[in-house]
Amino acid sequence: MSTFTVIGGGIAGASIAYHLAKKGHAVTIYDRTDSGQATTASAGIICPWVSQRRNKKWYKLVQEGAKYYPRFIKELEATTEHSTGFQQNGAICLFKDERVQQLAYERISSKQEGSPEMRAVYKLTKEEVKQMHPHLTDAYPAVFVEGGGQINGKQLLAAFKEGIKQHGGNWIQQHIEPSKAEGTVIYTAGAWSGEFTSKPEVHHQRAELLHFQLQEEKVNTSTPVVMGLGPMYIVPTGENQFAIGTTHEDTKEFSITPSEENLQYLHGEAERYFPQTELNAQHIAVGLRPFTRDSLPFIGYVEENTFVVNGLGSTGLTAGPVIGREVADYLSGEETVLELSDYAYF
Repeated sequence: MSTFTVIGGGIAGASIAYHLAKKGHAVTIYDRTDSGQATTASAGIICPWVSQRRNKKWYKLVQEGAKYYPRFIKELEATTEHSTGFQQNGAICLFKDERVQQLAYERISSKQEGSPEMRAVYKLTKEEVKQMHPHLTDAYPAVFVEGGGQINGKQLLAAFKEGIKQHGGNWIQQHIEPSKAEGTVIYTAGAWSGEFTSKPEVHHQRAELLHFQLQEEKVNTSTPVVMGLGPMYIVPTGENQFAIGTTHEDTKEFSITPSEENLQYLHGEAERYFPQTELNAQHIAVGLRPFTRDSLPFIGYVEENTFVVNGLGSTGLTAGPVIGREVADYLSGEETVLELSDYAYF
């Protein structure tokens, strides 16, 4: 078996370390717990089939990620006895009118043959949307995807940490210089990767997510996630609690101080989707999402002994677990499901 040092404890690093440790390799993961980590701030929606992105390599990655999730979560939770917050209550995808709804239904349902894990896909009238999600606006028709789900990033990382330890690996909360690491270095530092290597080139966005509570009678905790108009989405986070997001701001800074302007914007969006309900804003979560060329994750060697995974962007929680599985298989000399050379530009 081989020795690996993983630098960066977000979704990619944690998943790779877990899958390598499970194979019996000697694995140590270092994480300095920088504020603004994308994994813990993310809404965690698992529903890649509704995306309109046409990048086939990206879609193949997230499609395999969604397929892997139920089996992977069952195994991880059984091993660690940690809940990950994984739920599959479906996804309500809203559209501005029936014409756009029909086009979206045709586009989304056409993917079912290649992704049976989507389960049922059907159209909802405005009235049916209201029946399924009683406090949500009835202004828009929707397409419902039964296999849509969500994951809690913070809880998933905690389960990974326990799983790594149970399989003989080490999780150390401190900084380490890559030159002092043992064995093969796997560098998964997200937005902070430029501190060590310029390959691949990584930029990042500030993404803000508003958490709020409904001042109403108890809301069903099995509420589906909602894909709103444009980039807006809503996820249930607890009893009568939801999160809505997100804003996107290209930046070179690492500040995670919430913006008052974005707070007002997101609060306005929450009122738009819950027009008949009083809202109590709780807090804003700020994450720094890393992106690489063409918004396609980079997975591969940049030097003889340095393997980099970065640029997962807004789909990190969808792709992260399967990336861990595939990288562990690749570095163990085993056959992979994905062609990892598709994600290595060097």
